Amino acid sequence: MSEVSEVIEQDPILVKFGEMGSLEECKEQRIALQLARGRIYDILSNGFSYPWNRKFFRPNSLLEPFDVVLLDEGDWKKIEAMVGNFGKYLPKMALKQVQAVYVTVFGHAVSQECPPYEMQYGTEGGIQSQTDVLIQLGGFYETFGFEFPKNRGRERVDHISVELAFMSYLCFREAYGITNGHDEKKIAVVRATTKKFIRNHIGRWTPLFCIFTSRKAERGLYKDLVDILSLMVHNECALLDVKPIKVEEPEYRSLSYSMENDLVANAPAECEPVK
Repeated sequence: MSEVSEVIEQDPILVKFGEMGSLEECKEQRIALQLARGRIYDILSNGFSYPWNRKFFRPNSLLEPFDVVLLDEGDWKKIEAMVGNFGKYLPKMALKQVQAVYVTVFGHAVSQECPPYEMQYGTEGGIQSQTDVLIQLGGFYETFGFEFPKNRGRERVDHISVELAFMSYLCFREAYGITNGHDEKKIAVVRATTKKFIRNHIGRWTPLFCIFTSRKAERGLYKDLVDILSLMVHNECALLDVKPIKVEEPEYRSLSYSMENDLVANAPAECEPVK
């Protein structure tokens, strides 16, 4: 009678890095990976928040965690070059200059060129379900007790900085669970939520947001920032085996046009141009 070999439970993310040990054997690596992912998301969240002070973004702090999370070794050289770009101009910029650049790229009001709000990119359900985005996000945040740090300003729940902060929160929460020996089923719930959030939110609209912002900024701080974000999201999708349905530019343009026409059609008579 042949012996039945014991099935070893492994972390599917670590397996991609060649770590084939059991969950317990790879405990330290699991924690390190989640902490690194959480750190990157936190730094990027800070970077896309309104720059209230000089500590809003520290690019060099990205190098160490990216060294842990990148699947493709070729991406490390890209990150190294991207981070190096900031050193050419960021130390010379006064805070007011940084704030001016932020406003130029993203505007005081909601920009149609590169809006940093997910709701502006619609949903799979179309324009009628746009507000569902806010409801879905609020549900995620409330379920996990997440609150956006007050020192980063007051942004709408679908702002890029808030969504990135939530991703950081999930990564740190998973690291905490592993560190403290929580039931693997509970840790799996956090991991499943992370994958769902990337598939339905972060991975769905940020690729187009990165394209728009890169186009608007052309060069400098926010061009380099979205290049890093784009690479991070791509790496995350590969790590977690997530395949989001991305918003494409023609779809976004059609949505924006429909929204504008709807606003004009339903405007009160007082708003009509004088003939």
